[in-house]
Amino acid sequence: MSHEVEEPTYEVIGPLERFDERDNLFARERLIAGSPEERAYHALHPELVEVDRRLAAFIEGKADAQSQDEDWMGAAFYSATFGPVAALAQPDMVDGPTGPQKVEGEPADMARRVKKLARYLGADLVRIGPLNPAWVYSHRGCPPFFEGYQANSPLFDGIPDGYRDLKWGAPIEIPHRYAISMAFAQDDRLMRTTPSPVSDLEVGQVYARSALASVQLARYVRALGYPARAHHLRNYGVLVVPVAVDAGLGELARSGYLISKELGLNFRLACVTTDLPMALDRPVDLGVQDFCQECLKCAETCPPKAISRGEKVVVRGVQKWKLDEVKCLLYWGHVGSACAICQVVCPWSKPRTPFHRFVAEIATRVPAARRFLVWADDLVYGAKFEPRPIPGWVK
Repeated sequence: MSHEVEEPTYEVIGPLERFDERDNLFARERLIAGSPEERAYHALHPELVEVDRRLAAFIEGKADAQSQDEDWMGAAFYSATFGPVAALAQPDMVDGPTGPQKVEGEPADMARRVKKLARYLGADLVRIGPLNPAWVYSHRGCPPFFEGYQANSPLFDGIPDGYRDLKWGAPIEIPHRYAISMAFAQDDRLMRTTPSPVSDLEVGQVYARSALASVQLARYVRALGYPARAHHLRNYGVLVVPVAVDAGLGELARSGYLISKELGLNFRLACVTTDLPMALDRPVDLGVQDFCQECLKCAETCPPKAISRGEKVVVRGVQKWKLDEVKCLLYWGHVGSACAICQVVCPWSKPRTPFHRFVAEIATRVPAARRFLVWADDLVYGAKFEPRPIPGWVK
C-alpha cells in the first residue's frame, strides 16, 4: 500500500523564508572573537552575543580537553571519521564541469539508474523530488571559503564557476530543479551507547560514507552532461531535511528531524541537486504528525529539554515543532560527545525485523492504534533511556 500524497504533511502558513547559513549554530561557533565577520554578525544580532560566547567557550573547552588527552579516544575517533570529510567539501569535489555531451534518456529510466547507483554507493534509502528554492541557503556561513584561494592549492579539477572568491556572507544561488535525497542508516547497537565516543564514531563514519556517496553520485550525473552538486556534512547548500521530506523519504517530526518508515530517526542525510530530468517521487503521509502529537518520547527523554513538549510554532513560514538548538549543542559540550538519544528512543527507530516492519505498517494505517503502540514501546523498551555499555573492542 502506497503512502504517497500530493503535498508534504507540514503546513505552510505564510511566505517561506530562506535560511541564512550564518545563523547556523555551527557557523556561529566558528566566529573568531573580534574578527570582521564576528563584529558584523553581532552588530546585526546583538541579542546573540552572550549565547555565542557560551558556544565558543564550549568549543574551546572541548579542544583543550582533547589536547590534554582527557578525551584521547573521542579525539582519535573524530579525527579518523570526521576529518577526511573536509577533503570531500572542496569545490571540485561537490561541484564541477559537466561532460561534453548530454546523455538523453527517459525520466523514469534515468531515475531508476540513479537510484540503483545511489544504493550501490551505500545509501539505504533514496528518493527524488523537486528542489524548492526556499530550501536553498540564502548566504554562506560555514567553511570552506575560497576568498583569495591560491592557484596551487590541492584541487583536482580547479575551482568551478560560482566558487571563486566565495567568502563568508556571500549570497548562494542554486538554480537546480531536482534533488536526489539519500538516507544512510546508523548502527543501532553503537548508537545506543550515546552520548559517548562510540556513538560519535558511528555518526562520523556514516557522515563520511554519505559524503563520499553524494560526491560520487554528483560526479556521475555531471559526466552524463548535466549540472549536479553534492550536499553533505561539510558543505551544504540546501536544508537537507525539508528537501528529503519533499522527496518522500519521511515526515517532519517533533524532534526537528524526519521520521522514515524504514529507519525511524536513526539515520543521516546527504543529497545531490541537479537538472538531470528524472521521474519524481511524491511526499508521504505516514501518520507521523498524529503519532508525534501523542508520543512525546523524544521530548521526555531529552536531557537538556531541547525538544518541545508543546504545540507547533511558525518558523520561516512553516508550522512545525521547534528544536532549541542552543540547549542541544550546549548539552553536547557538557557531556563531551554529541547526543543522539532522540534518534534511538523514537518508537520508529527499531531493527528492521519482520515484526517491526509489521508494527510500522500498523502505525501508518491504523490511527487508533498509535497511542497503544507508544504504550507498548514503553513496556517493551522502557519509558526512560538507559545507554548500553561501550563494546569491549573500543575500550
